[in-house]
Amino acid sequence: MKKRIMAVLLLAVLILTLCACGRKSKSVEVQETPAPAPAVETPEPTPDPAEKIAAAAELFRQGSYADALKELKALEALGDPEVAWLLGKSFYEGLGGKVDVKRGVEYLQSAADGGVVAARYLLADASDNGTGLPKDKDEAARSYVKFAALSDELKPDAPGYGSAMVGLTQCYAKGLGVEKNAKFALDAANKAADAEGLTPFDLMTLAAYFDSTDSVKITEAADAQAAAAGEKPEAARKIDAAKAKELYIRAFDSIQALADAGNLRAQKLLGDFYFDGLGNVTRDYAKALEIYTRAGEAGDAASQARVGYIYQNALGVPADYGKAMEWNNRAAEQGNPQGQEQIGYLYQEGLGVTKSLDEASRWYAKAKEGGSEWAAAMLDETDIGWAYGGHGAHA
Repeated sequence: MKKRIMAVLLLAVLILTLCACGRKSKSVEVQETPAPAPAVETPEPTPDPAEKIAAAAELFRQGSYADALKELKALEALGDPEVAWLLGKSFYEGLGGKVDVKRGVEYLQSAADGGVVAARYLLADASDNGTGLPKDKDEAARSYVKFAALSDELKPDAPGYGSAMVGLTQCYAKGLGVEKNAKFALDAANKAADAEGLTPFDLMTLAAYFDSTDSVKITEAADAQAAAAGEKPEAARKIDAAKAKELYIRAFDSIQALADAGNLRAQKLLGDFYFDGLGNVTRDYAKALEIYTRAGEAGDAASQARVGYIYQNALGVPADYGKAMEWNNRAAEQGNPQGQEQIGYLYQEGLGVTKSLDEASRWYAKAKEGGSEWAAAMLDETDIGWAYGGHGAHA
């Protein structure tokens, strides 16, 4: 009996021991497989706004206008004047997207208020031509004066420096807000030519200046003066056909791309390449007429006047004064001086219309008011002016 009781007790002790070991083993297992700690993510550094602006500006300088415009739109909320300037330039000229002169003017005004001098030239241009602002010659004159005064002291690292120098060239060459001064115009043109980030339109404007008779004359005079003084003329100041050709070549591919994208101003300039044989392009009046007609049908007044000129002067096509008058009128209705002066000439010579010096002088006066020096000369140097009250007295 006692042996049986001892056996039961030993069995019970064994069972309790085994249970205790099992609990301990499970406890160890829990401790050996702890839950993994949550991963800590290191936040990426926030890009410096100045770096983002610089990157967008670099895209613009490289001519990647669509990419630049996308980045600039994303930076608009920063309220940075350089961003406003580049957005204004993009919309006003249709770089990287469609032309929107009103929106462009809004950005340009913001940029000008923020100290970007280059924006003031386009604002003056907007008032002068009624693009994005009401046409106001007096306001344009005041804007040109302010722009020219500020541009004379502009530093090369200023936003839009190259464009500002192109504008300053125009001011001194044409007497916009300042007295005409060929030397100052040439100085500004050379500064512009050395600047980075010129747009295709800047390049075309600058090339046209380098290609002009006045700029060639002033350069030749400067060279002669230097030679007489025993000095070597500066190569960077030499303005000749080669300089203009270089700039036209630089502009062509971008002008072609903008024209293909539907930019009417670029289409007109592309037509000029073929009409005048600019850069490495061979003169081709038929090709020019095709391009001008397409842009003219879309409403570009300058292209309409060129179509009229081609038919009026039988350039690559038979003379057609009826078509010439039709296209000239379309341009003239938009206030285009070339279209107006060409109508005047048709009346002066009786080409396709009854000859009328009264009508000729009236149209020449309109063109002169719009800035046509040729029309002004026709009024002042011929008998046409007498038909309108004495050598253009009413022009």
